[in-house]
Amino acid sequence: MMHTTTRVWRSLGLVAATLGLTAGVVVVATSGAAVASSTKITLDHFLCYKATGKGFKVPSNVQLMNQLQTTKFRPKIGGTSALCNPANKQVQKAAGGAPTTYLAVHPKSHLQCWAISYPFKPVPEVLINQFGQGQMLVHAPVSLCLPSWKSLTGPPKTTAIAPTNLDHFTCYPLTPVGGAYGFKVPAVVKVEDEFSFPKYTTVKVGIGNFLCVPTWKFVGTKVYKPQAANDKSLMCFPVFTTPVRNTVWTKNQFGKGKVFPTAKGEELCLPTVI
Repeated sequence: MMHTTTRVWRSLGLVAATLGLTAGVVVVATSGAAVASSTKITLDHFLCYKATGKGFKVPSNVQLMNQLQTTKFRPKIGGTSALCNPANKQVQKAAGGAPTTYLAVHPKSHLQCWAISYPFKPVPEVLINQFGQGQMLVHAPVSLCLPSWKSLTGPPKTTAIAPTNLDHFTCYPLTPVGGAYGFKVPAVVKVEDEFSFPKYTTVKVGIGNFLCVPTWKFVGTKVYKPQAANDKSLMCFPVFTTPVRNTVWTKNQFGKGKVFPTAKGEELCLPTVI
């Protein structure tokens, strides 16, 4: 059974999630031909890397709210903790079988995450994505992710402060509920992002360990809300290992600066329904 907070959030008209189709443009390879679906879902897959950063300024009065924490809360915010790139994902249900490719719809819309802390009593939630369905225990939040521009060569030159087609996310660690972990990784999973382009990397996928949910962010009188009532969350799985760049430049609501990703602690995040 889904946790009470989820039902409350939905009753407020802020979440009416349905599973639908997966993120991106779906391309199925059959007999050497590619057939593209016309269905597009806003939220992409992401490859996330542990990271540090410098040059950013976090406001002192940030408050958050989401479907897990339905009243405003003010977390303690630390430094940059992760950088997430939109990713293309390719899977094969059986080795040697026909691959299915999920292409990023918004390849320029990244996420930069900051470490946060706030008291939170663990709650069980049912999660559904391409890898299956299962119940996980959700623990106290550990990061806040902001829509961000990113450049490999210097400070982003975009006029807009941040991408407008991507939500803020609050991320929570996950642990499996005994006997209720129903996620099954396909036989072959390959990923490609801006760091590895133009090559796909075959990755080993571990047990899901993070949930990032669309979040309202309040900074003084300014309100940054999710794009829509049925926006999906992200469930993240540890993966090993893809190429990484040591230094990138980002821009978002917390300013401009440098970010230093690492190859350790890499995660593949899938669009997910709670």
